[in-house]
Amino acid sequence: ADLRRDAAAKDAISELKAKFCTQAQALLHGDLHTGSVMVTQDTVSVIDPEFAFYGPMGFDIGAFISNLFLAFFASDGHETGQGEREEHRAWLIACCRDVWNLFQNKFLKMWNEKCDSSAYPELLFGAKVQDSDGARRICQETFMRQVFEDTLGFAGAKMIRRIVGVAHVQDMDRIEDAKVRADCEKRALKFGKRLLIGRATFESIEEVVSAASELRRSSSSGQG
Repeated sequence: ADLRRDAAAKDAISELKAKFCTQAQALLHGDLHTGSVMVTQDTVSVIDPEFAFYGPMGFDIGAFISNLFLAFFASDGHETGQGEREEHRAWLIACCRDVWNLFQNKFLKMWNEKCDSSAYPELLFGAKVQDSDGARRICQETFMRQVFEDTLGFAGAKMIRRIVGVAHVQDMDRIEDAKVRADCEKRALKFGKRLLIGRATFESIEEVVSAASELRRSSSSGQG
């Protein structure tokens, strides 16, 4: 009920929905989550591309990160002893950090190596243009900032949907104790709303993972 009355959340999700419908930045998987990625020591494969579409780049990244955060907040519900899953939580936080940082680094590397495009043409950013490197860096910072905010917003939206919507996640649903499960869901929902509404307030992925860890610690200690 509180979520339905939240004007800021409605405004934020409406903005993201408009981007989802109109911003064809890249070909996306459309349903990217931890269960869609098959990993071995030597290979990485992504399955189930039936929802692929052209859309905002932050949608796929946010969807994947949201699953990591949901697992992070659900971890307390699977402990048989306090702190038993601390190492697993640290690994999930590291994965969230790495997903964004590795994507950003790889994307910018490709941009610099294949910089001629209709959006950023050689005429404006080519090697013969005065201060082309400086101008390109400014454009890259602006572009990546927007993708970062979109990533956080879509991650928050996905977390909320996975908790209050029809399609849940096993990380939460498999918590047997109903009260413990509700507490984990409340923490995840609170963080999801923060990402959705306050996505522009985060300066880096480090701030995001720190906020998640702090919310979990403060909420857990308050309930203890």
